[in-house]
Amino acid sequence: MPRQTSLGDLLEDAALAGTIQVVSGDAAGGRITGITEDSRLVGDGTMFVARPGTAHDGSDHVADAIERGAAAVLAVPAVATGVPASVVGVATPDPATIGGDLAFRFHGHPERRMGFAGITGTNGKTTVATLARQLLEATLGRCGLIGTIEAHDGVESTPATLTTPGRIALAGVLGDFAEAGCERVVMEVSSHALDQGRVTGIDFDVAVFTNLSGDHLDYHGDMASYAAAKALLFAGLRTDATAIVNLADPASRTMIEAGPARVIGVVPAGADAETPEGVRGLEHRIIERDFSGMTLELRFDGTSHRVRVPLVGDHNAFNVAAAAAMAFSFNADWSAIVAALETIEAPRGRLQPVHGPADEVRVFVDYAHTDDAIVNVLAGVRPEVPPDAALIIVFGAGGDRDRTKRPRMMRAALDGADRVVVTSDNPRTEPPEAIVAEIVAACDAGRLDRIHPEVDRSLAIDHAIATADPGDVIVIAGKGHEDYQIVGTERRHFDDVEVAAAALARRRGEAAL
Repeated sequence: MPRQTSLGDLLEDAALAGTIQVVSGDAAGGRITGITEDSRLVGDGTMFVARPGTAHDGSDHVADAIERGAAAVLAVPAVATGVPASVVGVATPDPATIGGDLAFRFHGHPERRMGFAGITGTNGKTTVATLARQLLEATLGRCGLIGTIEAHDGVESTPATLTTPGRIALAGVLGDFAEAGCERVVMEVSSHALDQGRVTGIDFDVAVFTNLSGDHLDYHGDMASYAAAKALLFAGLRTDATAIVNLADPASRTMIEAGPARVIGVVPAGADAETPEGVRGLEHRIIERDFSGMTLELRFDGTSHRVRVPLVGDHNAFNVAAAAAMAFSFNADWSAIVAALETIEAPRGRLQPVHGPADEVRVFVDYAHTDDAIVNVLAGVRPEVPPDAALIIVFGAGGDRDRTKRPRMMRAALDGADRVVVTSDNPRTEPPEAIVAEIVAACDAGRLDRIHPEVDRSLAIDHAIATADPGDVIVIAGKGHEDYQIVGTERRHFDDVEVAAAALARRRGEAAL
């Protein structure tokens, strides 16, 4: 049944006293059927939140929202007073914050009815979150997931638009999760979301830090500010909450020192990483590996657990350990965790195999779009590349985003792969030829012969697969699960898996002739 409530009741909240004022219309008799800051989602009875912005300002869309049936408009006083008397105008100096508060109240405060785990870090958030949801579901009960790829209520999945939704949208998703019977929710929490207060009001029981490497510096400015944004997740933890951190990353100290939570430090066995006093260590070690998965040993509190997981890559050893630590932090039993790990599935676009048994080359699609991610992915598959075969990477860089990482990505690709195909990612409004040229310019003269520039991503993937020798391994990096490419302001269908599968089919056909 669709939610609705009295507008008067919604606005009568002691926490909002003095922060809102009805300046037009009659709030007492109105009813609200939803709250949104996107005028395109407004219907009869909706409250439209005209949130101020830089690129887009909500005040520009008030007329559209009213035409679509808005019953109320929450806006800054100058905008709210201009709302016609047929619509309730609600004035507040901070529509974004108050709109989020009202949304959580409208949806019955779902943030108070479930347990929460948040994952932050430059790379690995999606994999840890996806694995953790599966573990929590298998060991403790219904678990929801909010992340880069999807919002999943434990039964159904819907595509995500942002890694972490805005507070108003988040309240609606969590309301749906609570109604669906979710007992816990795993969330990817981006640095943008933390900096912008999108998870304000969420009381996290567990927080995970994966790593910190150069990305989003166009937004944060420098690495110190980037780390500080990540640390906000840990600063808000209770003393009885749990922080799970990657001790192999120097920034883990920043996260540990940010708040009072108890800490589990995840670290490779034998690594040169000091476990700080008071931190419980969870060691992981790869015992066996091949392209179908790996056998891990997880050692915690003096007890060793051995498990076979269907994931590839050294970086996934940490991801598995972090997800296991999260389940343990919610009081799952280790025997149940180990049993569940045997059947976990990696998220789409994370070292996703495209090749089949009939193919003489192996092809993986991965979301790696930073230099650190490229290093990890290539290092993860390198041990399985035959001694006489080559490791090939296809990658590009997104337009209108952090340009400082482009030369680092080039160097990471050259250091980790034998051959490199440089191509487009999502060029957006930058000329794709210029992005490719900027990446290639970071290559030293002695390694130029290992690079093949090809601006057209489809042709680049086809070139890598068609020219590979039997036994070679190809990693197509940067877009992962995405099924589109943004060129200019146009969003075009493009799926690395589909393009690679077609190229493999052509290669098989040529080999048969």
